[in-house]
Amino acid sequence: MNQNKGFFEKLFDLSFSSFVAPQIVGALYVLGLIGGILFALNVVNTAFRWGGFLTGLGTLVASMFSLLIYAIFLRVSLESFVAIIRTAENTRILAENVLNNPGTHQPPI
Repeated sequence: MNQNKGFFEKLFDLSFSSFVAPQIVGALYVLGLIGGILFALNVVNTAFRWGGFLTGLGTLVASMFSLLIYAIFLRVSLESFVAIIRTAENTRILAENVLNNPGTHQPPI
Protein backbone atom coordinates (compact mmCIF):
# COMPACT_ATOMS: atom_id res chain seq x y z
CA MET A 1 0.00 0.00 0.00
CA ASN A 2 1.45 3.31 -1.02
CA GLN A 3 1.23 5.73 1.91
CA ASN A 4 2.84 8.52 -0.14
CA LYS A 5 -0.30 9.22 -2.14
CA GLY A 6 -1.74 12.71 -1.87
CA PHE A 7 -5.15 13.50 -0.48
CA PHE A 8 -6.87 13.76 -3.88
CA GLU A 9 -5.17 10.61 -5.15
CA LYS A 10 -6.56 8.74 -2.15
CA LEU A 11 -9.97 10.40 -2.55
CA PHE A 12 -10.35 9.26 -6.15
CA ASP A 13 -8.70 5.84 -5.73
CA LEU A 14 -11.39 3.60 -7.21
CA SER A 15 -9.71 0.43 -5.94
CA PHE A 16 -10.09 1.68 -2.35
CA SER A 17 -6.58 0.53 -1.54
CA SER A 18 -5.84 3.79 0.30
CA PHE A 19 -7.89 5.25 3.12
CA VAL A 20 -8.73 8.95 3.26
CA ALA A 21 -10.80 8.89 6.46
CA PRO A 22 -7.87 9.15 8.93
CA GLN A 23 -6.87 12.41 7.25
CA ILE A 24 -10.32 14.01 7.52
CA VAL A 25 -11.60 12.58 10.81
CA GLY A 26 -10.56 15.72 12.74
CA ALA A 27 -12.50 17.94 10.36
CA LEU A 28 -15.52 15.63 10.63
CA TYR A 29 -15.36 15.86 14.41
CA VAL A 30 -15.24 19.66 14.34
CA LEU A 31 -18.11 19.83 11.84
CA GLY A 32 -20.14 17.43 13.99
CA LEU A 33 -19.54 19.54 17.07
CA ILE A 34 -20.45 22.75 15.24
CA GLY A 35 -23.64 21.13 13.95
CA GLY A 36 -24.53 19.92 17.46
CA ILE A 37 -23.91 23.34 18.96
CA LEU A 38 -26.01 25.08 16.30
CA PHE A 39 -28.82 22.58 16.84
CA ALA A 40 -28.70 23.06 20.62
CA LEU A 41 -28.71 26.86 20.25
CA ASN A 42 -31.71 26.65 17.95
CA VAL A 43 -33.60 24.45 20.42
CA VAL A 44 -32.78 26.76 23.33
CA ASN A 45 -33.74 29.85 21.32
CA THR A 46 -37.05 28.27 20.38
CA ALA A 47 -37.71 27.25 24.00
CA PHE A 48 -37.05 30.76 25.31
CA ARG A 49 -39.14 32.32 22.56
CA TRP A 50 -42.19 30.04 22.77
CA GLY A 51 -42.03 28.51 26.23
CA GLY A 52 -40.97 31.32 28.50
CA PHE A 53 -38.04 31.81 30.84
CA LEU A 54 -38.32 28.64 32.96
CA THR A 55 -38.85 26.42 29.95
CA GLY A 56 -35.92 28.06 28.21
CA LEU A 57 -33.71 27.65 31.27
CA GLY A 58 -34.64 23.98 31.61
CA THR A 59 -34.00 23.46 27.92
CA LEU A 60 -30.63 25.19 28.22
CA VAL A 61 -29.53 22.82 31.00
CA ALA A 62 -30.90 19.77 29.18
CA SER A 63 -29.31 20.78 25.89
CA MET A 64 -25.90 21.27 27.53
CA PHE A 65 -26.09 17.78 29.00
CA SER A 66 -27.32 16.36 25.68
CA LEU A 67 -24.53 18.13 23.80
CA LEU A 68 -21.96 16.57 26.14
CA ILE A 69 -23.41 13.08 25.55
CA TYR A 70 -23.52 13.76 21.80
CA ALA A 71 -19.86 14.86 21.78
CA ILE A 72 -18.84 11.69 23.64
CA PHE A 73 -20.71 9.42 21.23
CA LEU A 74 -19.41 11.32 18.22
CA ARG A 75 -15.82 11.04 19.44
CA VAL A 76 -16.09 7.35 20.31
CA SER A 77 -17.71 6.48 16.98
CA LEU A 78 -15.06 8.36 15.00
CA GLU A 79 -12.27 6.75 17.06
CA SER A 80 -13.80 3.32 16.41
CA PHE A 81 -13.95 4.07 12.71
CA VAL A 82 -10.27 5.07 12.63
CA ALA A 83 -9.31 2.01 14.71
CA ILE A 84 -10.99 -0.26 12.17
CA ILE A 85 -9.12 1.44 9.34
CA ARG A 86 -5.78 1.20 11.16
CA THR A 87 -6.44 -2.49 11.85
CA ALA A 88 -7.06 -3.04 8.14
CA GLU A 89 -3.85 -1.19 7.25
CA ASN A 90 -1.79 -3.18 9.73
CA THR A 91 -3.35 -6.46 8.62
CA ARG A 92 -2.44 -5.66 5.03
CA ILE A 93 1.16 -4.92 6.05
CA LEU A 94 1.38 -8.22 7.95
CA ALA A 95 -0.09 -10.14 5.02
CA GLU A 96 2.35 -8.52 2.57
CA ASN A 97 5.27 -9.39 4.86
CA VAL A 98 4.17 -13.02 5.08
CA LEU A 99 3.67 -13.28 1.32
CA ASN A 100 7.03 -11.65 0.57
CA ASN A 101 8.92 -13.84 3.09
CA PRO A 102 7.12 -17.21 3.05
CA GLY A 103 9.96 -19.05 4.81
CA THR A 104 9.86 -16.90 7.92
CA HIS A 105 6.30 -17.78 8.87
CA GLN A 106 5.90 -21.11 10.64
CA PRO A 107 2.37 -22.31 11.32
CA PRO A 108 1.66 -23.40 14.89
CA ILE A 109 1.98 -27.10 15.63
